[in-house]
Amino acid sequence: MKNNNKKGIIIGAIALIALIAVFAVVYFINRPATSKGAKNITVEVKASTGDVTDYELSTDAEYLKDAMDELSSNGSGFSYSGTDSEYGIMIEYINEERASFAEDGAYWALYVNGEYGQYGADAQPVTDGDTYAWVYELAQ
Repeated sequence: MKNNNKKGIIIGAIALIALIAVFAVVYFINRPATSKGAKNITVEVKASTGDVTDYELSTDAEYLKDAMDELSSNGSGFSYSGTDSEYGIMIEYINEERASFAEDGAYWALYVNGEYGQYGADAQPVTDGDTYAWVYELAQ
């Protein structure tokens, strides 16, 4: 009986390792591609009041979060902060305006060229000529 338990544990561990390997391969094949080199992008912020502010940036950043870090440190007036988690950064403040889902159902939605974003700021590739809009939205 003990021998069967050990075999079952070993087989289960091997199956788990194989499953993790398959998921890792699928992730690396399907992750968003980035481009190296200089890019000109626009970061747009639409506040809860409806006011829109555009920020132009020339950057070598491969991901949006890195471009936003550059933008917030270059004196443009853009600022943001959030909470890091296992899923990436959850943006809570942009230009000192807080969006709190827990308090009022508000959040900062990311749009890429007018389409709802598929990635968070730290996984969103930056492409030359693109516009990345942060829009204050209320959950429906």
